[in-house]
Amino acid sequence: MRTALVVVDVQTSLMDRGPWQAEELVAQVTGLVDAARAAGAPVVLLTDRRVQPDPSLHSSLVPQPSDVLVEKGYCDAFLETPLDAELKARGVDRLIVCGIQTDFCVDTTCRSAASHGYEVLLVGNAHSTFDHEYLTAEQIVAHHNRVLRRLPAGRGSVAVIDAAEVAFA
Repeated sequence: MRTALVVVDVQTSLMDRGPWQAEELVAQVTGLVDAARAAGAPVVLLTDRRVQPDPSLHSSLVPQPSDVLVEKGYCDAFLETPLDAELKARGVDRLIVCGIQTDFCVDTTCRSAASHGYEVLLVGNAHSTFDHEYLTAEQIVAHHNRVLRRLPAGRGSVAVIDAAEVAFA
C-alpha cells in the first residue's frame, strides 16, 4: 500500500483569517509534511484558486521539487483537476488528509477520495475551520471527526486518526 499526504488549502489568506487552533494546525501539518518527505511518501499541496486576496501557500509550507501541486476551483480536489491521475501515476492507494476548511474542502475531498477508491485517513487533530453562525469551529471539527470516522473501513473508506498515529511506511 502506497501512502500520500494531502494538505488541503493551507493558504495565506485562510490562515490570516485565524482558523481555530491555527498554531497547532501549522505545527501538525508541517510535522506531517516533514514525516512524509522523510519516508519518501508523496506530498500533495492543494490550493483553492477562489481564496482571496492571497491564494499562495502559507509560509510554513515550502514546496519541494518532488511535491505535487494541485490548484482546484471547487471543494472537491478531484473535480476537474489532475489529482487522481497524479496519485495513480505514483501508485498511491491510501491518503493521509489534513488542512483547512473542515466543513468544506476537507470533508468534500475526503468523501470524494473514498468514492475514487482510496483508503482515506483524516488526521483528526490536523484540520481546522472557522466559527459559524450556529456552531463554533471546535464543534464543527468534532462533528466531522465523528461523522467521517464511521465510513466503512478499507478501500473506498474514511477513518479518523491522531497525528501521533500516522505512518507513511
